[in-house]
Amino acid sequence: MPLEGELAVHLSWDGHHVQQVTLRSSRPLAAARVLESKRPDEVVAVVPLLFSICGGAQRAAAMGALTAAGAPAPSCGAVGDEQTVILETVQEYFWRLLIDWPEAMGRQPLAAPVGAVRRRIAAMPLGPSDVLPEENETAMKELGTALESLATQDIYGVSPAAWLSLGDTDALQAWVERGATLPAMLLGEVLQEMPEVGRSNVALMPPTAPDTLIATVVPAMGEPQFARTPTWNGVPVETGALARMCSQPVVAAQAARHGNAVATRMVARLAELATLLQELTSGRHAEQAPARIQALALAPGDGVSAVQTARGLLLHRARLADGRVTDYRIVAPTEWNFHPEGPLVRGLCGLAADDETALRQRARVAAQALDPCVACRIEVGHA
Repeated sequence: MPLEGELAVHLSWDGHHVQQVTLRSSRPLAAARVLESKRPDEVVAVVPLLFSICGGAQRAAAMGALTAAGAPAPSCGAVGDEQTVILETVQEYFWRLLIDWPEAMGRQPLAAPVGAVRRRIAAMPLGPSDVLPEENETAMKELGTALESLATQDIYGVSPAAWLSLGDTDALQAWVERGATLPAMLLGEVLQEMPEVGRSNVALMPPTAPDTLIATVVPAMGEPQFARTPTWNGVPVETGALARMCSQPVVAAQAARHGNAVATRMVARLAELATLLQELTSGRHAEQAPARIQALALAPGDGVSAVQTARGLLLHRARLADGRVTDYRIVAPTEWNFHPEGPLVRGLCGLAADDETALRQRARVAAQALDPCVACRIEVGHA
């Protein structure tokens, strides 16, 4: 029973430039109604079924919010949840880089490595388990090595660590020009044909420290429209790989040259995948890496969870009374990035194109770079 819907992006175009962008969402915000009056264990079971993608992150967010609200702690611990979110993000990035991005660019996708990644991750036991911690860590490192090998062959053409060492735009351009992989060729096309498509002046989401979340986001979560049009301290922000990776040298160099545009978001996605693969192979995800799941108790019976997913920040808030849910709220990453005044809308305003086919493709690429979790339809009207 997934809750789907779609996004419709209407471009008012005068034959040369986009004059206005209007975004409509038919995504239902029915979580509160579906989950109301359920027991915490029922909520944890139902939430992943409501969303066709990122089910592991949704389940982890539900468990975090409910536990913070006072529900009994689940049998699987935070480490297992973190591993689930990391592996889900890695899988999503392989899919985006080798299937969705090529399709948006009109190129043939590369599905075989994505299938291999999915099979490898599916074989990794996560969640409730009697596996000893050291055995689990060894299995994760072995999985990380296998995933890193696939990424070296099909995404980077070099090791992820070597790719991350590309410290400036000249080094990145040399990697692009070698064209050893499909993502390198696609990035080359973007840099040559549309280097600043999707460029937005919307601020990047700051790091989600607990005190910051409580001060800037949590008070607004009770507002009726917040789940549909979330803001950070009252203003739209961009969440996702670019916000998390903006201090990486190769990403910062790209942003300095082209701003927060499609090319920069793609570089950020490549950088985060390389970083996650390094964490898996070294085991640093368990100790040194920033937590991807934060659960905060706000008051007795009131908890919130923040999860950094492939698409960006996912928030769940749960209120409990007498062992049942009285109110439940979910704010998905798509609502941040596809806000009516958010990075997609701002990035498409003024977009130059003298041909409607080119206009539609550039808009599709801009939307894909922000990674909606539902279908995104591009409409063109003549101004």
